[in-house]
Amino acid sequence: MSIKRSVSFYSYQEAYYKGDCTLEDMIRFTGETLKAEGVEILAEQTPVGRFPDPTDEDVDRWHSWMEKYNTKPSCLDSFIDWYLYKNRTLTLKEQVKQMERDIRLARRLGFPVIRVLCPVRKEVVEASIPIAEYCGVKMGLEVHSPMKLSARWITEYMDMVVKSGSKYAGIIPDFGIFMMRPAKKQLDKARAGGAGDEVLSQIISWCESHIPFAEMVANANALGVNDAEMSVVQSFARNVFTDPEELRAFAPYIFHCHGKFYDMDENCRETSIDYENPIRVLREIGYEGYISSEFEGQRLYGVDEVCDEFEQVRRHQAMLKRLVEN
Repeated sequence: MSIKRSVSFYSYQEAYYKGDCTLEDMIRFTGETLKAEGVEILAEQTPVGRFPDPTDEDVDRWHSWMEKYNTKPSCLDSFIDWYLYKNRTLTLKEQVKQMERDIRLARRLGFPVIRVLCPVRKEVVEASIPIAEYCGVKMGLEVHSPMKLSARWITEYMDMVVKSGSKYAGIIPDFGIFMMRPAKKQLDKARAGGAGDEVLSQIISWCESHIPFAEMVANANALGVNDAEMSVVQSFARNVFTDPEELRAFAPYIFHCHGKFYDMDENCRETSIDYENPIRVLREIGYEGYISSEFEGQRLYGVDEVCDEFEQVRRHQAMLKRLVEN
């Protein structure tokens, strides 16, 4: 077996919001056009029927689509709304109840894994292990920039996971932690706003050297950059690079991967994120789960530009196919 390809329907957020496509359209595109197997959804954004309680008819229709288009559920993205009330945060018991709700929904829809949002406390996951084991649904805490695999939050979470001895709590690395440089689309936008090529080249060099953000800002101020150039610097405020080699220590606990991307060029290469090295490491450690294409480059487009989310995902899937099969 090898790494499997999946698509997060978060990639199509604008098209779905504007009514340009339906849930079935996205599933059809995944199976028929992309020839990818996995389907990942945000339970509240692209609901199967009525969230969080789809009817039996909704669930049957969902499974019929999986069969019809030769696809499989890969990951259900869960959100714990601990700020549901403006005067207090949810108690631990209330948060665990929300986690149970999403785990039970995942089981009904056939998802083997749920994505746990990065800021969710380890105590919530720990208290949810019994219901996860009962339902046969794994919980993967997303490791999302500016969080690193070596961050204290992740270390303390993994200490809990190892101590629990459960096979149903782990992680979901987001490829945004492997971001190397600003996306080409972002640089083009900056140039249109007055950024100079020489300054942009210097900024790219800082990013690729992984210097601290504060140092990057100080260097930019010393250069006397203009607003368009500083906007590129500021975009890296929440980007903290992780060495792909760090994945090795987490091998048994990687349940799923988010293939974050911002800009695929005409040669089907991501212009800002390192994909070759993380996928090489994943292959070497024997990872056989999914990598879900997750397009988040919509914000790089101007109001008068058309962002073809489906074409961006097609290019990303072509890259994944090349990297996981060669």
